[in-house]
Amino acid sequence: MKHKLDGNTWQLIYLMPSEWVWRSVWKEDWDPQAAPAAGQWMPAIVPGDVISDALDARLIDSPYVDMQSRQAEWLSERDWVYRRTFELPADMRGRHTRLCFDGVDFTCHVYLNGEFLGKHEGMFTHFDFDISEHVRADMPNTLTVVVEHMPPVESVQGQIGWSSEARLWKSRFAYNWDWCTRLVPLGIWQSVYLTATAEDYLQDVWVRTHIQGENATVDVQAQIRSAVPVEHTTTTRCRLYSPAGDLLADSDGVAASVYGGNGTASIHLDVAEPQLWYPNGIGEQTLYTVQVEVLSPAQEISDSRNIRFGIRTIRAVPNAGAPADALPYTLEINGRMMFVKGWNWAPVDNLYGRLQPERYERLLQLARHAHCNLLRVWGGGLLEREQFYDLCDKYGILIWQEFHQSSSGINNRPPEDNAYLDYIEKQARQMIPLRRNHPALAIWCGGNELMDDRHTPLSDAHPALAKLKQAVNELDPGRLWLPTSSSGPVEAGDIKLKGTGKMHDVHGSWQYQGPEEQYRFYNNIDALYHSEFGVEGAANLITIRRFISPHYQWPPDGTNPAWVHHGSWWLHRDKLERMFGPLETLETFVRASQWMQAEGLRYAIEANRRRKWQCSGVSPWQLNEAFPNAACTNAVDYIGLTKPAYWWVRRAYEPVHISAQYDRVVWETGSRFSAEIWCHNSLSRLAGAHWEARLCDLNGETIAHTGGAADLSGNASLHLGSLSHQLGELHAHYLLWLSLYSSDNTLLSRNEYLFAAGKDAFQGVLRTAPTTLSVRRQNDHVRLRNTGTVTAMFIQFIPTTGQWLLPSDDYFCMAPGEERTVQLEGHGRIDIQAWNTKAHRLFFPPLSRHKIGENKVEFVIV
Repeated sequence: MKHKLDGNTWQLIYLMPSEWVWRSVWKEDWDPQAAPAAGQWMPAIVPGDVISDALDARLIDSPYVDMQSRQAEWLSERDWVYRRTFELPADMRGRHTRLCFDGVDFTCHVYLNGEFLGKHEGMFTHFDFDISEHVRADMPNTLTVVVEHMPPVESVQGQIGWSSEARLWKSRFAYNWDWCTRLVPLGIWQSVYLTATAEDYLQDVWVRTHIQGENATVDVQAQIRSAVPVEHTTTTRCRLYSPAGDLLADSDGVAASVYGGNGTASIHLDVAEPQLWYPNGIGEQTLYTVQVEVLSPAQEISDSRNIRFGIRTIRAVPNAGAPADALPYTLEINGRMMFVKGWNWAPVDNLYGRLQPERYERLLQLARHAHCNLLRVWGGGLLEREQFYDLCDKYGILIWQEFHQSSSGINNRPPEDNAYLDYIEKQARQMIPLRRNHPALAIWCGGNELMDDRHTPLSDAHPALAKLKQAVNELDPGRLWLPTSSSGPVEAGDIKLKGTGKMHDVHGSWQYQGPEEQYRFYNNIDALYHSEFGVEGAANLITIRRFISPHYQWPPDGTNPAWVHHGSWWLHRDKLERMFGPLETLETFVRASQWMQAEGLRYAIEANRRRKWQCSGVSPWQLNEAFPNAACTNAVDYIGLTKPAYWWVRRAYEPVHISAQYDRVVWETGSRFSAEIWCHNSLSRLAGAHWEARLCDLNGETIAHTGGAADLSGNASLHLGSLSHQLGELHAHYLLWLSLYSSDNTLLSRNEYLFAAGKDAFQGVLRTAPTTLSVRRQNDHVRLRNTGTVTAMFIQFIPTTGQWLLPSDDYFCMAPGEERTVQLEGHGRIDIQAWNTKAHRLFFPPLSRHKIGENKVEFVIV
């Protein structure tokens, strides 16, 4: 049985480093007001972090507004004393009782009723204490946990530093990275609970599956611990349930010998015609359940666990035409090759300690909605919460989990000495079993951008990576392994290396490179996998206004300390104004910046997708962000609102997608515009399809047109045709409209691309002549019609108060006379507006079919 000690019943106080020792804070009668006074207890929440508790206590102002995070940095330099009392539940009395911690960040000392239980270091590892002889049944118990000040940056390293000196596995991003500020959490960041059992209990349950023809086997290994060191035999029982909850198998009882306090029970179960687990977009996410029980000598249940798991196979196969020395990067799931439509995942919050289930649900629902099938959990972040892996199992999103090693800018190689190798082996051997039952877990990786001094990615020959690979092979055999990301002869994509076979898994670029340079780069690199790249873009207006005070909102450049603090690496006003001309308001700046991000990111994905299966997948940097930046490379901003880039990535990831390949977005007047038209099909063969491409002016008049029939091969990319036209002097801006239809004229995919002609590039496009929209709401649908004579440029659904919405589509153009219907999940007031229309405000009341979650729909920052 289990009794949680989580919640808001904890107290907290900060002290100078080591002050807690001479104050004897572990004594039950310790009073912080006793001379010399140390201050007062303040309320605390567990799981949580001390900075959030300090914010609740009004000890600091919000560290997310302006430059106020600097005023909170001192909090991580203090030691913190947690305290709470609890009564031992009646049904736990007389049993073997353990006090369990799923994670404390980072070093802690634990006391119960004034007695020292032990010290623990490491935020990603579980630890527990047998308190059977210490816990009181007849009166309240006092639990004291002292969390030491943060480890020094020299032992962890921020973004700019030396990987060779990073010796502790604590989340490095919080020490400062290009997409967040320096804000280092401390605290009890995972659950605390009591367990009570008979003498034998479950330490771990490992479920492995094997598919053999039409059937599957499920092997369950239960690791048993005993509070009794005497050799004896214990009994385990196992039940297997179908995805529908039906009992499929029941083992009568398996005997296991326990010696020296440890034992193992191995149980073998058969599943006829199993329902397989598939990633998002390929098939269903069916999950089975195993229930394992340990029985007491009296045949009563001493301990039990329920494990949800999926039955599937996964392997990596060589890419088409790959060099002989290349690693295999193409994933094959249940015998079907899958092009990775991925994203890079960052922690949901700089202050990651508190439970935020609604944000995990929101972000992973958005990933699923965008056809994403893999998330790379970056090596400077977290071994994520169990909820993250559960949701990925549910939504079919594979996980590439990196161990906690990362590049550091000055050098990028981990230490090699024996002390460090012993440390990371112990860490990995405790972390791997925590997540290995999840079918979504696809890859363990040694870390992010680990390179030698010549910037060549490290291989398994490096001692640290060899040590981690050995641990994975022993504890999670059959799981895929990569030494680092990127991997291969070179770290970065480079068009000069085209055709050399040196670009295997590469990173970069992370910025929009220019109206010709962006397209030259992605049209010419030939990487086997592109696991990190991005394009910068401004945050949404509502987010900027929430976290940057009015007097700091302009100008959006390096002269503004707030914009520097909220994304200095991603400021690009000069670049934007070279294309769009002077940008004089925040609204026009955001529009230009977000269009550039959406355009650049979409093109990068489509270019890589055109090379399927020579390229096996893409993972843009990044889906989400941990800190509210004014500009960054994320597609979903800090409060969970989508940027336009999200919608164009979603479109680029759709199962059947039509796209254009071109050389530039700014053409010379009188030059010949040309584009190659492609289809990307992740489904089975589609016969009898047809397509069309129209080059139009902004009034909707067709300037050039082409199209044709298409027999779309299954799970492949196909060149459809081309469109070419001599550009005259009458028009400065053009839209290329693409449409793909099935044999029965059902629209399968549409796309639109904006181009400029002439030396003034996109100047004036933000001030396109106005048009009018007819907007009607019918239940959870919005019917739109462009009733004017000019194209409605980039219509958006904008939540007026920052609430969470989930449209079926967003950020699209509509030609004059065009009609579209958008389904909308969520509720609240929204504005529907294009660049060149007035806003239409609608109110959506809550609907019974609302799907955004049983938790909050609106996330409000304190």
